[in-house]
Amino acid sequence: MDVFKTTVGDNRAWPISQESYYMHTGGLRPFVAGGDGHFTYYAVCPACDNPIQLVGLNRMEQDAKPLRPYGRHVRKDVPGVALYDEDAYLSCPYSDPGYDRPSGLRRPSDPTSLALYELMRDRFDRIEYAWRLSSGIWLGGKPLRTALRGWRENKAWLNYGSTYCNLPQMLFLGHPEQSLYGQCVRNGGQVSELLKQADGVRLEPVSFTRGYMKVTTTRFVAATFTVGVPKAQVIDQHLTWTFLMGINVDGHQLGRVPVSTDPEWFSNIIDRPDWHDNQRLLDLARDVLGD
Repeated sequence: MDVFKTTVGDNRAWPISQESYYMHTGGLRPFVAGGDGHFTYYAVCPACDNPIQLVGLNRMEQDAKPLRPYGRHVRKDVPGVALYDEDAYLSCPYSDPGYDRPSGLRRPSDPTSLALYELMRDRFDRIEYAWRLSSGIWLGGKPLRTALRGWRENKAWLNYGSTYCNLPQMLFLGHPEQSLYGQCVRNGGQVSELLKQADGVRLEPVSFTRGYMKVTTTRFVAATFTVGVPKAQVIDQHLTWTFLMGINVDGHQLGRVPVSTDPEWFSNIIDRPDWHDNQRLLDLARDVLGD
């Protein structure tokens, strides 16, 4: 993996480099262990909250790529950093894809489960923004409330497929067709280009925002979207989740739009220093998910 974090239950992910690692750990124990010139550098996996070791950070380990440090799982507890969870490791997108994935769910008391629930509840406005950027669909309060209720009733935060970076997309996974009527789509984006091809669908300018168009239809036409099962792919240590979103008119799929996310991209949105809270969305999430 090419990112790390320092705290179980935290959603922030930083790129692996000497500068970043020492900035966030101080180079102190328990993250750095050993002595006599032989040190091991530990951190936390951004996806599954298990301990990881950073390889090639300060010296050229035999299996490290030149000048490219990376993280790999440590299948044991690292006191003070993270406890090892076998099921979480086997379900982690960074683990060996040949492993059989656990069929069960996370425990409700699991630190990752609790953190995912709190993230959805307490930073829902940023999650909605990440969804809008990745999908090109700007939803109103009613469909967002419906999606949150489904997420709550299905206890989706216990699903091992839910990680810190894919919450915006997992919010809609497994739901039946969701109406696009009256919603907004990014002008010139893949969704709007597909809808422009459909008879009975119109895209109209909206006054409250630039760059988006409102979806309207004739009386008997239904325009909807669905979100399909994701694929996690790690290339050169970089993880990307891709969901295929179906755009449908009257039960026929016009096409599928890839909706992607990754730990660093999502972390930058969640932790934007210039963010201004959208209290309406935060109140909506608290109303559905509770305190």
